[in-house]
Amino acid sequence: MKNVYFVQVDSSAMPGARSAYLPYTAGLLAASAWKSETVKTHFLFKEFIFLREDPHTVAARMKDPAVIGFCCYCWNTEYNKAVAAAVKERYPGCVTVFGGHNVPDSFSFLEAFPYIDILCHGEGEQTIRTLLETIALDGDLREVPNISFRGENGAFVRTASTPPCTLDFPSPYLNGWFDEILAAHPEIAFNAILETSRGCPHRCAYCDWGLLKSKVRLFPMERVKAEIEWFSRNRIAFVWGADANFGLFNRDLEIADLLVRAKEQTGYPERMRMNYAKNNDENVFAIAKKFKDCNFDRFGATLSFQSMSPEVLKNIGRSNADLAFYKNLLTKYNKENIKVYSELIVGLPGETYESFIRGVGTLFEIGQHLLFQIYVCILLPNAFLAQPEIVEKYGLRTVRAEMIRAHAPNNPADIPEYVDIIVENNTMSRENWIRAMLFYYFTATLHAHGFLRVFAIYLYAEKGIPYEAFYDGAMTYLETHPAFAFSSVYAALYAHSEEQSRGLNTIHFVFSPCGDIVWDDNEYFSLRILESFDLFYEEISPYLRSFGMEEAVFNDLMLYQKSILRRPGETERRIRLRHDVHGFVQDAYINDLHPVREKEHTLTLRDTEPISDWKTFGKQVIWYGRMGWASYKDDVFAL
Repeated sequence: MKNVYFVQVDSSAMPGARSAYLPYTAGLLAASAWKSETVKTHFLFKEFIFLREDPHTVAARMKDPAVIGFCCYCWNTEYNKAVAAAVKERYPGCVTVFGGHNVPDSFSFLEAFPYIDILCHGEGEQTIRTLLETIALDGDLREVPNISFRGENGAFVRTASTPPCTLDFPSPYLNGWFDEILAAHPEIAFNAILETSRGCPHRCAYCDWGLLKSKVRLFPMERVKAEIEWFSRNRIAFVWGADANFGLFNRDLEIADLLVRAKEQTGYPERMRMNYAKNNDENVFAIAKKFKDCNFDRFGATLSFQSMSPEVLKNIGRSNADLAFYKNLLTKYNKENIKVYSELIVGLPGETYESFIRGVGTLFEIGQHLLFQIYVCILLPNAFLAQPEIVEKYGLRTVRAEMIRAHAPNNPADIPEYVDIIVENNTMSRENWIRAMLFYYFTATLHAHGFLRVFAIYLYAEKGIPYEAFYDGAMTYLETHPAFAFSSVYAALYAHSEEQSRGLNTIHFVFSPCGDIVWDDNEYFSLRILESFDLFYEEISPYLRSFGMEEAVFNDLMLYQKSILRRPGETERRIRLRHDVHGFVQDAYINDLHPVREKEHTLTLRDTEPISDWKTFGKQVIWYGRMGWASYKDDVFAL
């Protein structure tokens, strides 16, 4: 019997890791392939490679591999290449098969990498089964659909394409494919993927699901229920929902109940994350409320916009509802104290610096003050946006940039992974792209984490200062005061963005009190402010005063702003105010804007879960707290 291996590693699951994802995609392929009696007769499954071990160590451990399947996405493709090259050096006759979203729909991988033998295009469950059957029987690879390979005389061959497969293949969880991994690694808290449906009705140009043109298909409810029970029984720590639009179907409410019940009965899964539907807000709200009540979903419901510009939305094949609808929806979520997560993308065709920062300001205006993320636009190889004619039409210019592995050890020996990011187009210069990234870091730090959120809301509500003007002005203020301590932080953030725009990544932000791990730019900015708290407000005060606030109001805003923030080692603060700043801010969160009212009172601000050490604070508040939902003290009352 011939030996088969599958490789699917996570971006940060190094040897010795305390958490890792089970290799779900590889498990699906194995479970599907071994349904075949031919495969069972001729092949022996040996191992899933799921930790980022040294490639030569992996190759040395393998025993006469006949076929190795590699599951590729942007976070592991370079690692997969290194393993394939090391295996080919030892076992030249081994057949290496690359599949997954990061495999281009062309011959380019075969042309560039001689250690890759076969490419799988599209969904792989049926393809890998047919491929192994064909290899076992010395058949003609031309009869295997959805693959590319080197034919006679080195000529490349692309076989016929077939529609997406049916979802009748076995579950790797329920069929025991991961039992050996769980038994061998009791020290690891495992994460898992839950897939209840496959396919997406949308055709967003930046997404590589769009070109698959597959209708949404549902996995049987019996399978979904059994997998959730498996997660609970096997103490799976975190579950990532792979559905593109969870909440689209009414049965998703039942699935949410199953997840909640599992956690209530066993404590597992501890947390989960879903990609929510874009056009069934009633279901999504109901699911988000179920998850909120048991502290299940780390990010809450998703209201993603990608851009606020009508022109950009047209260019990328998206449409958003009107802003009044989203404002009412955010108000509804905020009244229920349900977290809501939003995202934008920088670099999309048609976006300018001005429209981009206006979009961020609009997010704040409609009530999204806490949880938002801005992503660089990655030109995924199989997305509509990556088609040559589209690249030319919008003047998309990319660089191959190393992926930043936030919250992982600063390990320069690890194999870097790369993505092609858009850093310039016909409407946004490279310099404006850099400034857009800096604007994100500033708003994520000063508004989402909350260091200047109180001032920004006040100035918008009482003086009509647009949010984007306030934060763009703060950037300019630090630029023009280079002697300030925090101007050096700004300079470091600028240098990092400038490097990224050229495809470089030599700057890794490490905050020594939290240990030797890498932080995102905005997280690092937040940690530096917390480290030199009073100095930050001393340096930024002249900028804040330039808006002409009354002295009594300014003093109350500053006192409240500094007191409401959680800080390492601080449990409680009691302050005397002449204005009801807390009530003003809380009303603003539910889009009830009014002048700040005079009210002399004593306010107690208490952190009910105080953290004294930096490492734990960084993990729980800056990382897990993700932007701003955990950055403020949570027990505030007036005496």
